Amino acid sequence: MDSTQSEVQGLVTAPTIENIPLNGRNFLELAYLIPGSRPATNFDPTKTNTLEVSSAGAFGRGGNISVDGGDNNDEVVGGTLMNFPEDSIQEFQIATNKFTAEVGRSGSSIINIITKSGTNDYHGSGFIFFRHKVLQALPALNRNQPAPHFVREQFGGSVGGPIKRDRAWWFVSSEYRNQGHAVPVGLRDLATDSVVSSSAPAFLHDYLLSARTDFKLSTKDNLAVRYSFNRSRDIDNGSLRRPLGTAADRQSSFNRFSSPLVNWTRIISSSVVNSLIFHGDWFLNSIPAFSPDNPVTNPPGLAPGNEVRFPSLQDGANFRIPQSTKFNRFQIRDTLSWVTGNHTLRLGGEWQHLNTYALFDLFGSGSIFTTEDFATRDRNGDGLVNDLDIPIAVAIKSAAPSRPPIVPFYPNSYFGAYVQDDWKVRSNLTLNLGLRWEFDDVVGDASNLRPCASLSSPDNTCDFIENILGTHEGRDFKQFAPRGGFAWDPFKRGQTVIRGGYGIYYDRVVTEVPLLEALLNGRILPLAAFSGSTLDSSGNLAPDPTTGQIVSLANPFGGGSATFGIGINHINHTAKHPYTQQFTLGLQQQIAQNWVVSADGIHDFGQRFILGRLLRSTTSTSPFISCPNGFDPCEVVDPRSGDSVASCFTSSPGASCQQVTDIESAAKSWYDALLVSLQKRPTGGPNLRWGFNVNYTLSKTINYSNDDQIPFNGAEDAVNLIFRSNNLQLEKGYSPTDERHRFVLFGAFEVPWKLTISPIWTYSSHVPMDSLVPALNARLPILRRNALGREISSGAELNTAIDLWNSLPVCSGANQVPCHSGAILAHVDPNLRFGDDFNSLDLRLTKSWTFHEQNKLQFIAEVFNLFNITNIRGFNNNNYSGFLNDITSPEFNKPLSTAGKFFGSGGSRAFQFALRYAF
Repeated sequence: MDSTQSEVQGLVTAPTIENIPLNGRNFLELAYLIPGSRPATNFDPTKTNTLEVSSAGAFGRGGNISVDGGDNNDEVVGGTLMNFPEDSIQEFQIATNKFTAEVGRSGSSIINIITKSGTNDYHGSGFIFFRHKVLQALPALNRNQPAPHFVREQFGGSVGGPIKRDRAWWFVSSEYRNQGHAVPVGLRDLATDSVVSSSAPAFLHDYLLSARTDFKLSTKDNLAVRYSFNRSRDIDNGSLRRPLGTAADRQSSFNRFSSPLVNWTRIISSSVVNSLIFHGDWFLNSIPAFSPDNPVTNPPGLAPGNEVRFPSLQDGANFRIPQSTKFNRFQIRDTLSWVTGNHTLRLGGEWQHLNTYALFDLFGSGSIFTTEDFATRDRNGDGLVNDLDIPIAVAIKSAAPSRPPIVPFYPNSYFGAYVQDDWKVRSNLTLNLGLRWEFDDVVGDASNLRPCASLSSPDNTCDFIENILGTHEGRDFKQFAPRGGFAWDPFKRGQTVIRGGYGIYYDRVVTEVPLLEALLNGRILPLAAFSGSTLDSSGNLAPDPTTGQIVSLANPFGGGSATFGIGINHINHTAKHPYTQQFTLGLQQQIAQNWVVSADGIHDFGQRFILGRLLRSTTSTSPFISCPNGFDPCEVVDPRSGDSVASCFTSSPGASCQQVTDIESAAKSWYDALLVSLQKRPTGGPNLRWGFNVNYTLSKTINYSNDDQIPFNGAEDAVNLIFRSNNLQLEKGYSPTDERHRFVLFGAFEVPWKLTISPIWTYSSHVPMDSLVPALNARLPILRRNALGREISSGAELNTAIDLWNSLPVCSGANQVPCHSGAILAHVDPNLRFGDDFNSLDLRLTKSWTFHEQNKLQFIAEVFNLFNITNIRGFNNNNYSGFLNDITSPEFNKPLSTAGKFFGSGGSRAFQFALRYAF
């Protein structure tokens, strides 16, 4: 019981970390044990082996993860930067709400990790874990196929002791994973006209190291020095905008991380202590072109290496590679703690400086968007029904004058200052009062990569971007974040705490936002968009009205110029950092000596989150505009106001006028939750000792599309497209990760015969699904985002919505809602039910032998998903449900992917064995 703090937090200590079964030994899985946290969608194509954490309904990009006080966040794409050996972690703490002013740059949660240090005695351990495909059940969606390849050896250890007793100590932990496996992919079965789940070879070689020394320099000075290193090579699925990708869509990655940290603690007096931290990060990621192969089903005439996006499958060379990122960061953090009277004051500041380099060949392979998975009729009149009869919605490819496109080092600095006062007003009442100020101009004029910086051509594009869309208002020095809370023991017995509070928390904005503004400025990475297939009144392929060519998979880039969701990115002149207002109220009660029950109510309201609003771009007929050679006249229409502005853009085939995406601080989010937990402290005798934690989260998450900070994550994808940009309230919908119920139990039970049983049981309700209509290049417009499984619970209810859509009048102008686009939709199976719950029991059984007092040998047997329950779940925010969401497909609502892919948490039942020696 802590009767002085109002934070909503959870703590996992070293004994628990050592004993519970973690699939893959990834330390971030510890966050999923805490109420209010859940797995996040995978938004990071650069580090496929890291996990992301969704707390308070957020997506994980903006959460704050620190290790020994050093920032461990990827500033480029967000989320986790580097992994750490599990044996190096002493304590894992996550504050999901109402954290103090000492920490910031997060609107959702703070994860704080403390690493182990040496002691006056020599201690160490060594282990090896082994797992093989013969110890695993067949994947749920691939049981009629051979078992996918899998073999893993994961070995390592730790050792520490004194350099000089009572004065200096050292500790080293290292771990290596050698894993050959397979990733889920899709195949188009032309015999049955169905998308079949299959597997493709992959591997992971991952090395982790963390070394730490601690020095007692004097009676008042302590120094800690830590160095951590992580290197990995792997093959995995590429970045997906469809539920599945083919084998050709995979990618190969290389990552290297280095991170030193120095912490000097000075005892100034009996009541004043100062801590100074210096920390650095050096990160390199490289994803080369994976394969020049054609798509798996390559129609005649299709150029090698193109990507084809069928509604249910992403085929061919992935649209985001090759790419590379270099990132370095320097951090200085100082904290002064002062106890005076009834006040415990902590005040300090933090400075960070970073540099980022990016190579990004977006759509370098060329991408072709189709409206059907399989041809439904003979549209080209050749007497055959094959892929050449599939209509194309749009085709796009890079028109970069120099490939691959590169953004040189982009610098940015961050500064934060705070004061925190834990004021013991009475013996049973503590007020937690804090104020934090932050400055981070990643969305402002501090960027040296403004769109006009590289424009030297004699046109008025700079005038258009700066004078019409506007330059930034200037640095935002008003990011003040007050926080207040209370902790009250009404009975003065130390067994009851009523806590609550309110705070404002600014979220971090990843540097990919300004980097993409620099890349997508109409010069470095212009994109050529081509019109899709033209159909006559009978539905057959007809010549394009502009080029006169038949557009099909045999000639995908034969159409005239088209607008597309990615062209020029512009950070709106009013863009600000997003922030969240958090309200909490809770009760914690100790029962007897060893039991604690707690319940916390939470309401979070997020504002100014970033989204990309598409501005229409068309060929201009304005008589006053005169463009030089190589440039074409365009006009950009703001759908909110109807204003039209003429400008010149670079002339390239298929992309005379490029779509402008205005990156705005306009999205909102709502998270409401009740967090309940029951903890039993480990107690008992020599033959039976047990302790556990069981918790339950009831929550609802609502937000605006496109669910992400990155403006084109969804802009080029039908499901997340903001097509009603003149009224963002119509884009308010359920978050893809909206889990209404989540139940977690974990613990350790020591029974006779030196056996320890350690379970992790996780149950969570299904997540919602959106309604994709490829012919509309959008969801069904009359439904709210991700309505399936929430407002629409069955196929019969969806049919009612389809009937309403079919009865609407035909649209006569842009952005008329509600109106009909001309696509008549058929009914779906009325008996369908949407979504699948997650249910997995992981179990570890440990047999220990102790000899020579301090030496212990352990045999470990683990099983993941003991009852082999099929858990349908996706991987990205485009379709996190894991089901085929094309409501026009005959296979609509077909399960396509499972949680954890083949071998991760929630996947098919798998056994793992290990030996561990400790002294």
